Amino acid sequence: MRQMIIAGAAILVGGLQSGQADAQDGAPRIDDIVWVYIDSYCSFMRADHSFDYNDPDSWRWVLFSNLPGEDGADPLDTPFMRLDGQLKQLAQTGAQKIDGGLARTYTSHDAVPYVVEMKTLKGAQGYESTAFSGTIKVSRNGASSEIAYKGDCGV
Repeated sequence: MRQMIIAGAAILVGGLQSGQADAQDGAPRIDDIVWVYIDSYCSFMRADHSFDYNDPDSWRWVLFSNLPGEDGADPLDTPFMRLDGQLKQLAQTGAQKIDGGLARTYTSHDAVPYVVEMKTLKGAQGYESTAFSGTIKVSRNGASSEIAYKGDCGV
């Protein structure tokens, strides 16, 4: 139920404004999710974005995850992205260790799915959170878009 509420709110709020990734013609568009005071476990923004807690216009995300569930699943197993103007919950289909982090692969639940490749490189670690950076590449129908991101996971 919590995931449905979060997803519904993101559609309403995210639909008001959108940022876009540079993409080749026909490539999937990676849009920003505009959500002030997001209640997520992981929140990632574009690498060149400046976040100011007191500026509602700066609350822009390219990927977020719910808080850890009671089942102990990793919150990044099923994150959310806004692709081509639609909020999509992704399902992890693979993970592989890379130098400094993890390369994760996801698909959407569409008839013609989006394929998302995310490299998560660990950064500074605090008492209750860990910083991450890397790239997110989204492919569909033979075309792709890629962005660099930064953000953190934790409470």
